[in-house]
Amino acid sequence: MLDLVDNEAVVLAVLGDRYRLPVERLAPGQVAVAEAAQPGMPVRALARRGGAVVAVAPAWRELLHQHLDGSASLGAALDAVAGTVGGQHFSWVARTGVAIAPPSAEVTVLDTTDPRLPEWVIGHFSGEAWVVLGDDGQVLSTAVLKRYDDRLREISVGTSEAARGRGLAKAVTAAAARAVLAEGRAVLYNHDATNHTSARVAEAVGLHEFGRCHAVVTDTDPDPGVADDARDSTST
Repeated sequence: MLDLVDNEAVVLAVLGDRYRLPVERLAPGQVAVAEAAQPGMPVRALARRGGAVVAVAPAWRELLHQHLDGSASLGAALDAVAGTVGGQHFSWVARTGVAIAPPSAEVTVLDTTDPRLPEWVIGHFSGEAWVVLGDDGQVLSTAVLKRYDDRLREISVGTSEAARGRGLAKAVTAAAARAVLAEGRAVLYNHDATNHTSARVAEAVGLHEFGRCHAVVTDTDPDPGVADDARDSTST
């Protein structure tokens, strides 16, 4: 199992590789910009501890610099690029941790092909699903893993509307996170910055904010596997 320092180092490295970010230049109070093309995502950024790193396609570097004046202006600068390229500016919170509380409810592990699982899981995820079952065997809450990088697993969570407010998302999130860490991998949990319910779930189980990710995503997207990271966020 990774300690907190090594776990965060893996998360940083994976985010750097996935979005072609100059993470080695991340420093408090500074904004580092590098040119790096990424299909479907003209600009990507990670803000952390008062600093930020940005990767921008060469065609849009000058426009970005016109609006970028320190980390506080990052959101406005990406909004300006999005408006010009006809895309959307997405932002989300990246969370991680190693001190994960035990599940607060009984959790069952299913294969992701199990027909009892919700539609958002079947055919979209592989491996295991951590679920809370109702008395009738119905799946009430589910956590599954994105496996895009072998060093890390990203948790996605969903709870049926009728079962919300009972702490079930916390249980499946904790179970999935503990399983990932037991394998010696880092854990990542992403959610939209406005999803306060998801934030509370993550904090409750020990997944604390690592940084804020940003991406400008164009409507014409030849690389949906990466750009969907920006569009998708963990729900509860």
